[in-house]
Amino acid sequence: MRQLATALAIMLLTSRLGFAHYNMLLPDKPWAEKGEKVTFTYQFGHPYEHELSDAPKPAALVVITPTGERHQLDIEKLLTPVKKNGADGKKVTAWQFRYTPVERGDHTFVLKTAQIKHDDNTFIEDNVRVVLHVQTQNGWDHAVDPFLRGGGYDIRPYTRPYGLLPGMVFKGQVVEFVRLDVLGKPAIGADPAIIAGGFARVEIEKYNDKPVKNPPVDELVTFVTKADRDGHFVTTLPEAGWWGITAVGGRQGKVLQRATLWVHVDEKK
Repeated sequence: MRQLATALAIMLLTSRLGFAHYNMLLPDKPWAEKGEKVTFTYQFGHPYEHELSDAPKPAALVVITPTGERHQLDIEKLLTPVKKNGADGKKVTAWQFRYTPVERGDHTFVLKTAQIKHDDNTFIEDNVRVVLHVQTQNGWDHAVDPFLRGGGYDIRPYTRPYGLLPGMVFKGQVVEFVRLDVLGKPAIGADPAIIAGGFARVEIEKYNDKPVKNPPVDELVTFVTKADRDGHFVTTLPEAGWWGITAVGGRQGKVLQRATLWVHVDEKK
C-alpha cells in the first residue's frame, strides 16, 4: 500500500516538474591501477550543456570496497573546494577529493548531497553513485545500504557500469531505503528496509566536459523512461563518455529525494 501511494505521488510530482540540474560525481579516469591516485570532482548543474552552478558542500561520502565493506570518509579532511567556470563566465564552487585504491576490484563511491533549492516549494537531495574499476571485475553489484539509517533512494546496476560500448543496453533498479515497523509502517529508529522504487521517473543525460554551443532540443538532451512496479528500468547509451542516470523518487515535506548513477561508455575502436 505504501509503495502504491509513493508511486502515485511520484507520478503526480514528475508530471509537473522537470529537472535539468543534476549532481555530478566523476573520477578523472574510469579505471585505475592498484596504488594509483585518482581525483574525484563533485559539481552541480547541467551536464550536457556544461553549465555549472555552485555545488554546496556534501553531507556525507561513503566508499564500498570490492569485498562489500562500507567505509565512511571524513569529508572535513578529504574534500577541497575548487573553482570552475560557470554560466556567463562566473566562477562557481565544486569539490574534489583524492583516493588511492589499495586493493584490486570495484570501488563504489556514494555521495549524499546537501539539500539544494530547486524552486520556492522544492529542495532536492540526491544520493550520487559512481564505480571506480581497479583491474578486476569484482564488487560493482554489491547491495549495500550506503547511508545506514539515512533513508533516500539508490540505483542498483544490473548491467556492469563500465566496459560498455556505444549502443549497449543498460539495466538497473531503483530502490528506496525506509524504516518500517513489524506491521510494515514507517517507524523512527527501525532498521532500514529496502523496497522497490516502483514507477519512478528515470532521466538520462550525457556529460560534456565543455560548453555546447548549439545544443539540440530538450528531448534530445535528457532522455526519459519509467521504472516498472519493481523498480527495474532499461535504457540505451548511444555515445561514448559519462552518462548520468537519475531516478526521481518521493517527497519528504519540501524535499524531493533522487538518486543518480554515473556510468562510463568507452570509445568503439
